[in-house]
Amino acid sequence: MAFHLLAIGRGKGNPTLANSGALPNIFGACSLAAVSHATLPHIIPPILNKANLGLGIAIVFIVVGAFYALLSLTIMFTFEKDKIQEIVLLNFLDCSIVPGVSFIYFLGLYTTFKVSAIFPLNAVALRDNIWAMFSSFQCSRIWAVERLLFPLLAIIPPTVIAVVTENIEVIVGITGSYAATTIQLIIPPLLVHYSRRDTREKFGPSVRIKHASPFQHNFWIILAIIFAVFTITTVTILYITHQS
Repeated sequence: MAFHLLAIGRGKGNPTLANSGALPNIFGACSLAAVSHATLPHIIPPILNKANLGLGIAIVFIVVGAFYALLSLTIMFTFEKDKIQEIVLLNFLDCSIVPGVSFIYFLGLYTTFKVSAIFPLNAVALRDNIWAMFSSFQCSRIWAVERLLFPLLAIIPPTVIAVVTENIEVIVGITGSYAATTIQLIIPPLLVHYSRRDTREKFGPSVRIKHASPFQHNFWIILAIIFAVFTITTVTILYITHQS
């Protein structure tokens, strides 16, 4: 639909070349988009032949990145910047080539349907993680704590956020810039560092893995943590600047 509007000369977008004020949301959106790779640990183990696994994953990321770029560019040049809605599909409601308003609303609510469907699963997983964190304490085995307190800790924060704000842009910016950055760029490098150290202690320094990652040097671990600190610092400064 965006291509059609651009082809017939109805594109109204005139995006700026660069906008430093959008950095927090860029970091947040990229982090949330990349969270999809959380499924990789479940997909990779069943694959028997891992010789070309790196190339396959690279192709997937390139295709996904190209899709995001294509979607973003067409939307930016089709609609005026201040009229692009948080749910982009709603911009096409007054477009004559849309098959039907109900269809567009269904697509617009697709994310809501999806998140609502997986919310109980995420809540259960988070509850189990909270229990695992405090399992060494005797009080964690009390029925009220295990069956009431931990589930409430898992569901109350997202429920409160959903009730107090409708600004998706801020939610994406904050959760993506802080939580997702920590989950993706701080915790994994630390896990890699300690797992390599444990592997060397158990199997000796001469152990070799045939299809090991090419990023074996500790430089990449340090670089990831430095980038995470840079991202969080930059986002914090920009948020404070904008608020003031």
